[in-house]
Amino acid sequence: MASSPKRPWPAAVAAAAATALMLAFGFALEPVSWLMWLAPAPLLLVVPRLGFWPALLAAEAAWLGGTARIWRYLAESLEMPPVFLVVSAVMFTGMYTAVTLLYRALARRGRHWFAFLAFPSGVVAVEYVGSVVNAEAGGEWWSFAYTQADVAAVLQLASVTGIWGLTFLLMAVPAAIATAFAPGAVRKARIGIAATAAACLAATLVYGLARPVDQGETIRAGALALPTDQDSIDVDTAKADDLFAAYEAEIARIGAGDDLDVLVLSEKIFHVSAEAAGPYLERWSAVAAASGIDLVLGLAIDYPEDTFNAAVWIPADGGATGEYHKQHLIPGLEDWMTASDAGPVFVADERWALTICKDLDYTATMAAYGDQDAGLVLAPALDFTVDGWWHSRVAVTRGVEQGFSLVRAGQIGLMTVSDASGAVLAEDDRLAIADVPTGHVETVYGRLGDWLLFPVAVMLLAGIAAAIPGRRKAKQ
Repeated sequence: MASSPKRPWPAAVAAAAATALMLAFGFALEPVSWLMWLAPAPLLLVVPRLGFWPALLAAEAAWLGGTARIWRYLAESLEMPPVFLVVSAVMFTGMYTAVTLLYRALARRGRHWFAFLAFPSGVVAVEYVGSVVNAEAGGEWWSFAYTQADVAAVLQLASVTGIWGLTFLLMAVPAAIATAFAPGAVRKARIGIAATAAACLAATLVYGLARPVDQGETIRAGALALPTDQDSIDVDTAKADDLFAAYEAEIARIGAGDDLDVLVLSEKIFHVSAEAAGPYLERWSAVAAASGIDLVLGLAIDYPEDTFNAAVWIPADGGATGEYHKQHLIPGLEDWMTASDAGPVFVADERWALTICKDLDYTATMAAYGDQDAGLVLAPALDFTVDGWWHSRVAVTRGVEQGFSLVRAGQIGLMTVSDASGAVLAEDDRLAIADVPTGHVETVYGRLGDWLLFPVAVMLLAGIAAAIPGRRKAKQ
């Protein structure tokens, strides 16, 4: 068993500060992706050498400090209730701390292989439990995996394991570094653990660089959001008329200068009653016909008993429209609306599907799109300015998992066009246009779902069992 230093606090403070700082910038709304490959290492290097209380406090400080910027965003931008934020912060910090103390216990008992595997398994478990507990509020929005969304070779792992494999690999590398220098680790274990982590990383990179993604034919697609200081503007107001006129002029300009096939507008731009929706949509049909561009329009529509957040398909040829209702609403901000459980709506050649913003945070919701071979998903969205990168990359990752391209228009976020490999083909804060492939790509994750959670659970339970002290033999 490792001995504790006589003056543990300076080491505890330094390790907690280093991990917290790297997490704060690595797990951020615009992350420094490479920091996540190192962030837990200082904490894991030190905790086996500390007594229980210094280790506990160092872990709590590191995890709470490292995630503080996210809690601030949820409070200020999403206006989440204080009770929810406090409970969630305590829950996540407590679970991450427990995983860190499990690593410490295993390393101090000389169970270095168990320590190496239990830590990333435990972090995956934290993310999964968080997604279950906060299912209504967040889905799979919270994950270290998204920090790698712009690292193409690593992101391809999501097509096999979903976000769980990315998180596991991200945490396994710093765990391997720390375990290789853990007190009492024998040379054979050090080499074996380092080699295992290196082999997993190398296999991921080789797969990511070699993975074939052929989606066939392309179309010209774009996402557009014009400036406005309000969402869900009543269509009977002068402000709505002015914004409609601005969209009409901009779409006409785009149609004249670009051979665009489809244009996605942002989420719930206007608010209309069901009775007035027909005549109002005729105005948009005229815009689509005049420009020759199929449109996806975000509306809030009042029905007799419910108000839905809708994405409306408006074809330029005057054909049948389609209407999708958002399935996951933001607690507090969208309590005046009703969530739908109707599932995806397919339009055009039945490989294109509609969704809305937050629905892309949910792996199970988007699995229905993969199951029905969606090749292109069209998504009005809103966002909250500071989360434009993060929320767009959560959506892009769903495309990698389920094998579809994405056109997403975030009103106060980003306009993003991406393919099934997660490559961002175009991006801007107002208008993004690109040639985007429309074929569906079969993925392992699309077929098998969260299969990785089973071996992760086995490794975590094995680590917990190995950390339990055995009964001492009775003296003869």
